[in-house]
Amino acid sequence: MALTETGIAPARRDRYTLDGDAAVETRIARDQLLIAQAVTALLAPPGFRALVLMGGYGRGEGGYCLRNGQPQAYNDYDYFVVVRDLDQAQRKALQQALARQAKALEHEVGVDVDFALLREDQLPTAEYSLMNAEMIWGHRVVAGDANVLAAMPAMPLRTVPLGEFTRLLLNRGALLLMNQRRLANGETLNAAEQEVFFKYLFKAILACGDTRLAGNRSYHPSYVEKAKLLNALDWPGQAAFMDLYRQARDNKFHPDYGRYAAEDAAAWQQRVVGIWLETLSWFETVRTGKPIGDWTAYCAPAIPKGQGGQSWGGLRNAAITLRDFGLAELLRQPRWSLRYPRERLISTLPWLLLNPGTGLPPAPAAALSVPVGTPWPEATATFLKWWGRYA
Repeated sequence: MALTETGIAPARRDRYTLDGDAAVETRIARDQLLIAQAVTALLAPPGFRALVLMGGYGRGEGGYCLRNGQPQAYNDYDYFVVVRDLDQAQRKALQQALARQAKALEHEVGVDVDFALLREDQLPTAEYSLMNAEMIWGHRVVAGDANVLAAMPAMPLRTVPLGEFTRLLLNRGALLLMNQRRLANGETLNAAEQEVFFKYLFKAILACGDTRLAGNRSYHPSYVEKAKLLNALDWPGQAAFMDLYRQARDNKFHPDYGRYAAEDAAAWQQRVVGIWLETLSWFETVRTGKPIGDWTAYCAPAIPKGQGGQSWGGLRNAAITLRDFGLAELLRQPRWSLRYPRERLISTLPWLLLNPGTGLPPAPAAALSVPVGTPWPEATATFLKWWGRYA
């Protein structure tokens, strides 16, 4: 198999799953045909350019399960719909129609379906991000121009900006915070909720593995290769981590969450939060070149969290703060106001995970723009609200 310019072999595009048999592959291929027909019925060429399947199924590593003896996809189907020559009103109308269609399709295919629009004219200037780099490396064009993404600039996976992995830890840590909120509320989890709880735990573990590789400049998008590369590293606690990592990976490809039905969710949560915090501390030390002393000190605008990016100048960030937080916040906290708001979330998340049931001290309260002493449930709700906007 030929290598890409980054030295990483290209993803397989002849399969949707890692090891599914013909029945599994046929079922998922049927789903793709059904979804493609639904999308092209909403928009025809020349406005429609391509339907691009991303994620595990796009790179040939999707998960599957058996339900009532029949194979079915397990992970979500995530797509970009590439369009051209549509004005803002047309794009908005299309996005709404796609959202309605996604709900109908979910009943047909048995998993969530998510569509996002991508303008063809913006491909040449696409942001160098982990999501875009992985999409270029591993995707399937389900309908339309098979070479539609060729206009995107090169995005070598081994040199993805490290702040992208801080962002990955944020997004998976937010799932841990959702778990923490369930525990704090004293909820008794039914079978479906226990499955979601452990799914979130395993997503966090997989993200910690990705971040370990990125911090060693050996990141690879394939889960087959990730395990090999992680085993080749050496760090305190590696053996225990790899045991969890294998469980997380196995459940990604062949979900069997029933085996965790009797497990102590709180004990698992504590263990995984500890690993997440340790990984974040190590990685941010690597990324910034400075040791992370404690999480209160980390929760400060003086420590950049790598979320500036080439397109986020201080003035634009100030404009976003003005729009979303108001003039008073801009005047009261000019240093936070010059940071992209995602940095506020990364800064406060370690404290929130470590201190359920405690009112916010000054540093995280300032980052979340809430009063000092705000109760943990309210602070968590504020965090998740802003996370939904800036993740």
